Amino acid sequence: MKKLTLLTIMTLLLTGCFWDDDEDINEKSAVITQTPTNLGALNTKFDDYNSNWEPEGERGGRIIFSSNRNSHGENFDLVYANLYFIEDSTSGNLSCEVQSYEIPYNFEVAFRNINSDKNELGPYYIATEGNLLFMYSTESSSGYDIKFMDMTGWYYEQWENYDSIPKSIPKINEYADDLYPTLTANKNNLIFCSNKNDGIFNIYDASFNSVITSEALVSGNINSITKIESLSSTGDDKCPFIGEDNMIVFASNREGGYGGYDLWYSFYINGAWTEPENFGSEINSSKDEFRPITFDVLGHNLMIFSSNRSGGKGGFDLYAVEYDTY
Repeated sequence: MKKLTLLTIMTLLLTGCFWDDDEDINEKSAVITQTPTNLGALNTKFDDYNSNWEPEGERGGRIIFSSNRNSHGENFDLVYANLYFIEDSTSGNLSCEVQSYEIPYNFEVAFRNINSDKNELGPYYIATEGNLLFMYSTESSSGYDIKFMDMTGWYYEQWENYDSIPKSIPKINEYADDLYPTLTANKNNLIFCSNKNDGIFNIYDASFNSVITSEALVSGNINSITKIESLSSTGDDKCPFIGEDNMIVFASNREGGYGGYDLWYSFYINGAWTEPENFGSEINSSKDEFRPITFDVLGHNLMIFSSNRSGGKGGFDLYAVEYDTY
């Protein structure tokens, strides 16, 4: 049997080209340092944010993110691009090149069931217990719900067993806005943000009775859903993402920031999340920083996030930065 990886989901994902008609092809490469760098060709004059990353080998990979470019500023769809990283032998800095990629027509039909005339936000994908799961949040008449698709059949080319209809998750989507799912390292807990209490966004932990699989999500096999007090504040805490080293990153407009939403991080140590720390003024600005994701490339700790800071193409742009939390 083939080894199940997340690479296939990105090869199959999302119709439509991400290139903007007005794009300058000379912006396809960006140098990444400890100062945030605008990812040039990845962005447009519209809003581009809410990304997720899937590596391919040591130097490349795919990125899925939300953008309202297709609707010219109206609703957000999920789009994708390829990124390729090169390390400079002299400075040690990474450069990131944005590449185009075409999706086979055979896979377009399924993703027409994801993108809609509403907003699709917070893409997230993960392999767990032989399942390849793709999660995201979509807007409905009652608010935002977390949905998922089981991509496992596509990986094994079992087309006849593949169900392309997105599914909801019982108990989580019962009321209010629920967004930005991410799984803990042991795959037993689904972390997300919700404004189910007093209209303020906090970070919640849905503890499942087993390792999270497609079957567990469909059945709503959840033991409890609790607010993570150590990560939540009196402000809005959004966009949690768990990367390597049991570190969670998120966006918050809590006190102690530099203006608007800032990026914060915490570690899971001895069964609890540590007191969140701000990434500092080198990364955060007086504007909004949103939906951070973290990953490793060639030994560099990288973070991609979105911001509406000055100097971008307009609205929210995607930025990359090398970070150090130790």
